[in-house]
Amino acid sequence: MKKGLWVIIFFIVLFAGDRLIGWLLQSQVDNSQFRYSRMYRNQGQADILIVGNSRGLNFYQPYMEQATGKKTFSVCYYSMPSEIATVVTQDYLDLYPNVKTVLVEISIVEMSDDKLLTGFTTYMPHSRRIDSVIKSTSEDTWYAAHFSHIYRFNNEVFQRAMYHRNKLDDDWYTERVISNSLARNVANYNVSFKVPEKHVQDLKNLTDYCRKKNVPVKLVLGPFFPNYQVKNLDVLVKRVEEATGCKVYNYGHSIDDGTAFSDFLHANLKGGKTMVDLMIRDSLLPMSTKISKLPPEPEKKNDLIN
Repeated sequence: MKKGLWVIIFFIVLFAGDRLIGWLLQSQVDNSQFRYSRMYRNQGQADILIVGNSRGLNFYQPYMEQATGKKTFSVCYYSMPSEIATVVTQDYLDLYPNVKTVLVEISIVEMSDDKLLTGFTTYMPHSRRIDSVIKSTSEDTWYAAHFSHIYRFNNEVFQRAMYHRNKLDDDWYTERVISNSLARNVANYNVSFKVPEKHVQDLKNLTDYCRKKNVPVKLVLGPFFPNYQVKNLDVLVKRVEEATGCKVYNYGHSIDDGTAFSDFLHANLKGGKTMVDLMIRDSLLPMSTKISKLPPEPEKKNDLIN
């Protein structure tokens, strides 16, 4: 009987400890300067919402705010799972109904990393939609995260939130320029997009919700390094347009300046600014009243190769 009592006490202490440590970790996340923490504690109000993966992170926000005169907020993340991008956008529109534009970089359809889905258990307490996505995609993880609150923080997303506990996550840009050797050998490299139907459906759900909320949504394909071959790019654009009923603004081959890229898939800070200028020229983004004329056409050069 005495042994049984100690077993009961042990499990009570274990349960209480789990809940206490889970509460302490959650409070650290909730007070973080990380983007999702700020969003869910009502500090994410903006005119323009940017949705995407690391290629969406390339849209240089400080310059976008300067050039448009509008406040921006990004829910982009490296290899962002398309399911999470969709539900986070829906949450954002519920929290901030006055947003004017949702700007989506559509390579989340192809470059979605399903392994990152469970990382968002950290934000399950704030979103029934995230909770539902995790339950439908990884039921074991969902049950574990509900049984043990500490388990919710065993992931990369929590580590990011802690890294940005006391500083804004506005340092996800790079001025690094792709190496000359890699640039000269661009013909030897390529990537093939698969266009998974389930991720196309995620994007459709996102655009449908924007329409429901009467918020304009702009679908954009960001630039790739000059002459870098991306197979099935036309298939991606066509399938997304068919599913969503939205035009895709394809800037895949819009920048010929090799110094505007950090690698074959990502623009650097210079390329991010050029991309903003292109979107303003095409009226995807408004132009600030403080700017008297449209930005110039991007330079047609590739200093890394010539």
